[in-house]
Amino acid sequence: MFEHYRGWVEQLRKALDEWGSISVSGGFNTIRVAGMGGSGIVGDYLASLSHVYGGLPVFVYKTHLPPTSVSSSDLFFIVSYSGNTIETIRFMEMVRGKGFLVVVSSDGFLEKYALENNLAFIKVIGGLVPRTALPHMLYSILGLLDSSGYSIVSRDEAYSAYVFIRERIDDAYSEGVGLARFIFDNRGLLILATHSPYEALVVRGKNEFNENSKIPVKVEVSPEWMHNDIVGWEKPLGRDYVVVLVRDESDVVGSRLVDYMYRVYNRLGFPCYNLVLRGNGFLDKLLYGSLVFGFASVELARLRGVDPLVTESIVEYKSVVDKIFSV
Repeated sequence: MFEHYRGWVEQLRKALDEWGSISVSGGFNTIRVAGMGGSGIVGDYLASLSHVYGGLPVFVYKTHLPPTSVSSSDLFFIVSYSGNTIETIRFMEMVRGKGFLVVVSSDGFLEKYALENNLAFIKVIGGLVPRTALPHMLYSILGLLDSSGYSIVSRDEAYSAYVFIRERIDDAYSEGVGLARFIFDNRGLLILATHSPYEALVVRGKNEFNENSKIPVKVEVSPEWMHNDIVGWEKPLGRDYVVVLVRDESDVVGSRLVDYMYRVYNRLGFPCYNLVLRGNGFLDKLLYGSLVFGFASVELARLRGVDPLVTESIVEYKSVVDKIFSV
């Protein structure tokens, strides 16, 4: 499965070639993104990028339930790689005719629905493991926003990040393999700890280790961590934890916050790994960190003797999801 992550360079290049090929018009005040799992994380990344670079506020919905207040000034991205995610389909059906909809998919019901109902449609590269399609989905949406006058990331910024990833993908692989070995050797419940504004990155990491490595993961983010989680570490029930500290060294305050987290974990005797995000800008670092987690989760799966491609629990859920949502 390593090749799926090495394919990110090509995904980014293709999205850059398509940049601006689709645009929308309207007076929008908010961006709202609906999606689950590897599709929903696209919304988290858009929200983080908007927070750092500026742009319309981005709200993310990983649910079948839309907000009560929806208007024509809301630009919705309905994201499902397969096109068949029932929660996302339900969400879309309930906002149809209220906000402006853009469907993002590779196939399935959503592609057919979008084309039949003349909805704006972004066609994503097919044949990928859904969670590895992040670069093409993210860049395709950023390109549409940029060409529509609602830019969060410009094409030049996106191109610069692409060049960085192309040149440093071997570094991300090496870092990922080393991280996997650290986790495997130390065992225990994995904690991904970071500072704002990298919340979305560690959620992505959690999801990667969940699906590829088949392990539960805890996410902790400072400075919010200092106001609740930290107290939980005063008298933990167990001591079998392993920590990955994720930091942007150019963010002085953020790095100091992670230093403080380290002192607490170290006092408890938890083994800690320091992951420094590489890159010149926030987008570079998001993509680099995402690649490290992707490679690490696949390598950890190999070390554990599990298949990263098989997600039996999700398949089991999907076998009953229609019954759950039938009303």
